[in-house]
Amino acid sequence: MEWERCEECGFDGSEWSDTSALDAVASLPVRWRMGVTGVDDDDLQRRPRPGIWSIAEYADHMREVLFGMRFLLEVAIGQPGTDLGEAPRPRFDPEPRTVDVDATLTRIEEEVSKLVMSFTVLTRGAWASTVILDGKEVDPHWITRHAVHDATHHLLDIKRIRAAF
Repeated sequence: MEWERCEECGFDGSEWSDTSALDAVASLPVRWRMGVTGVDDDDLQRRPRPGIWSIAEYADHMREVLFGMRFLLEVAIGQPGTDLGEAPRPRFDPEPRTVDVDATLTRIEEEVSKLVMSFTVLTRGAWASTVILDGKEVDPHWITRHAVHDATHHLLDIKRIRAAF
């Protein structure tokens, strides 16, 4: 399994244990609420510049990613070896979408709860189950770390947007 590494945010999947990654996933609802606290609704919905999502759109994307990681895990466990083809590309509309941030944060919390529960009931053997995504085999070890990477990366994006405002 090849671990994700990101030069932009400094994430290195090889530096994470399953336990630390799962703990980080469990902390995402709090981290995302903190990431948007104190930002007024106009700024949550406003894109900082063309080609960059609004804070609200980043939050909605994170909800989608968490759902996607739960889906990957369920397929890897229920139908090991399934080739899912290419991952869906994130939606970027020409104009910002209005996103109900409070509802999205609640959905992030729900997705995290379901994802963490799915991981906590895995047997030792299930951790070796794989699914193929974008031509690469991924397993629960990778899935936990990807959820951490995506969330951490986008929380840094939000921090930069907040600083620009």
